[in-house]
Amino acid sequence: MTDISPATTRARRGRRGARVLGWLAAAAIALAPLAFPAAALADSPPSPAPTPTASATPGAPGIASLIAAPASGGIVATGADAVISVDQRNGSPRALPAGTLSVTLSRSALTSPQAVVDWLRPDADADAEEALPAFEEVARADVAELPAGGERATDVSIPATEKNLVGLAPGVYPIAVSGPGGSARTVITVPRPDAPARTATVIVPVTAGTRTTGLLTATELTELTAEDGALSAVLDAVTGTTAVLAIDPAIVASIRVLGSGAPADAVGWLTSLMALPNERFALQFGDADLATQVHAGLTAPLEPTTLEPYADPANFSAAAGSTAPASVPDTRQLLTVGTAANTVRDVFWPASGTAGANVVTTVDAQAGADADALTLVPSDTVSGGDGGVRAAIGDADLLVYDQVVSAELARVAAASDDAPVRNAELAAANAQVALSGDRPIVATIDRPATTSRASVRAAITAVTGSPGATPTSLQDLRAADRAQVTVADIPADDDRVAALQRFLADEERLATFATALVEPAQLTARERTAILQLIGDAWLAEPIGWAAAVAQHEENTESTLDAVGIANPGTINFLATSAPIPVTVRNDLPWPVSLVLFAETGDPRLIVQKTTVVEAGAQQNTRVDVPVEARVGSGETTLSLQLRSTAAVPIGASERIGLTVRAEWESVGITAIVIIVVVLIAGGVIRTILKLRRRRSETPSGQNDIPERQENTE
Repeated sequence: MTDISPATTRARRGRRGARVLGWLAAAAIALAPLAFPAAALADSPPSPAPTPTASATPGAPGIASLIAAPASGGIVATGADAVISVDQRNGSPRALPAGTLSVTLSRSALTSPQAVVDWLRPDADADAEEALPAFEEVARADVAELPAGGERATDVSIPATEKNLVGLAPGVYPIAVSGPGGSARTVITVPRPDAPARTATVIVPVTAGTRTTGLLTATELTELTAEDGALSAVLDAVTGTTAVLAIDPAIVASIRVLGSGAPADAVGWLTSLMALPNERFALQFGDADLATQVHAGLTAPLEPTTLEPYADPANFSAAAGSTAPASVPDTRQLLTVGTAANTVRDVFWPASGTAGANVVTTVDAQAGADADALTLVPSDTVSGGDGGVRAAIGDADLLVYDQVVSAELARVAAASDDAPVRNAELAAANAQVALSGDRPIVATIDRPATTSRASVRAAITAVTGSPGATPTSLQDLRAADRAQVTVADIPADDDRVAALQRFLADEERLATFATALVEPAQLTARERTAILQLIGDAWLAEPIGWAAAVAQHEENTESTLDAVGIANPGTINFLATSAPIPVTVRNDLPWPVSLVLFAETGDPRLIVQKTTVVEAGAQQNTRVDVPVEARVGSGETTLSLQLRSTAAVPIGASERIGLTVRAEWESVGITAIVIIVVVLIAGGVIRTILKLRRRRSETPSGQNDIPERQENTE
């Protein structure tokens, strides 16, 4: 047995402890950059060729982010300093350590729109770093610690003289920023001092987003047209600009149809819209998807049948000096989006990327030979021609808008009131405008999900305020020469086409069912406008929500078709030779119905009134008496009932009521009653006679002699 001294044991324990401490220290050093990424980034010198990516979700919980946005939308005049605003957002649970913001610049200009896209939004699968030019640091700024949940903006100036910005030729240059919180990419644009004049047009949609019902309610209008409402934001943004307005007529109709019951804010908004001098055109009702309608085989775009069912005549007054009663304006008046002077007719704007050659030619043909149809298409679906904004495919007239610039404008508008994000997107938009060439430019703000006054106005100004730009109208563009082009074939969206075809089939079923209503248009008009809203272009960005809305609409259709019917009482005991059979008619609709109840039986022992008129009020059950006469004493039989509209259309399912006939019970009952009455009367007579006899027998004999004795005494 080996003897181990205490000293040796302590030495071994010390060596083991030292090794453990060494391992822990090594692990701490290795894990420190992961636990404190911002600190590691701040302590590292700027890379000569950085490849930062823009913060994906600025300010999101658990994430520290950094946004870089050049001042003045990224426009840096020759000889002027460049200022980069760096917005740090600490959504993480820990404080961001103090560090340094580093701004680097490449002096190699980005020469194409795609190069700008690749720089700002690199494809994760592509090796973009190989194509990047050399970067050099042009500015630094020290920043203090940023607590958890904090946000801070720091302006970093790039002096023109010290960093030789004066030597930058006109063009678009990539900028990289890194520091505590992450890294970001942006661009600056040095404009041409001798930029040639060119026309510029920006088209701004005025829409109400995704909807499942035909018109906006008073509550919805109040919200959208309030001071901070989305429609008010768009109206304020375009006021004072030359933007062309693409207006959803469902919005103006929703206000007008309420008459005097319309919210004050909505009326004021409509008045301001109509007073604007901006050129405009009407989108299809609900901004309905034109491509889906063409692919579904429609011979003409869908339109509202009437909007009168939405109106309350009490909210409309007769014209001054007129003796005619007040009436609701006709559908054309309700849908008017402007005056004859500022409204351009027969302009069609399919959603970007949905209209191929067949859609464009079909829409033009459907407009008719007398119409001067003009269809807007994005530049990425057009090839050939001279690259101008006016083109044609066969006889179909096209207006080609710059897809790349339009996509950037949509991002600017969607930034809402987040100024740092908006300014970063604006720098990208200005860069794309600068690279769009010297030809006329048409751009759109393609149906943004969210908008703000500042964002929409900034997007408009990026085009109309660019160097050499002169705003021009749709009418002037329509008069310009056109070049023959080729439009790409774009496949149909099978899900949307199938949904529309089901809607139209259900609409026919509902139209047949609606013959039961006192006012059939109450149902049919609402169904048509709901279909237009459900195929609206706004739903293209929300496929999951759209699928749920379609399913709900189809469920509602089935509920409507089952809303009127007969409540089957089961078996009825018929105890008379002639009596009415009570039948309950159910009407769950919010409108009254006018029906005919048909009753018949194959049993010759019964005589039934075949038809009975039924007037059933809205959302109530109505009792109907069907006269029936029995020819036999007793038996089992059935009565078949079917509701039909006044147009003889079957409404609801037919019902069969079981009848147990006991007609002889009526005579038996009468005989029994007569016998009972006779017995009662006879019993009463006998009882009376017996009572009188009893009284007489109980009278004393002496009482009868008293009068005689009195007479003798006298």
